[in-house]
Amino acid sequence: MAVQFVHDTHYVFSVGKDRLIKYWDADKFELLLTLEGHHAEIWCLSINNHGDFIVSGSYAVGIVQKSPFLLRYSPK
Repeated sequence: MAVQFVHDTHYVFSVGKDRLIKYWDADKFELLLTLEGHHAEIWCLSINNHGDFIVSGSYAVGIVQKSPFLLRYSPK
């Protein structure tokens, strides 16, 4: 499991055993975006300073690179 804030914002990404990348508004405690793609629990997460590029890692898939705002997603 991992949590990382977007630099100088109140937005946060989280990953974990549910195999999902979740994007949150920490001020409102609101889930904004859910990304799928891993087939096993996600162990690590890194984002760039703008929060528009994500790299996540798990045992099953390895490293997955995503730009969440260019992908189709399933909110909540």
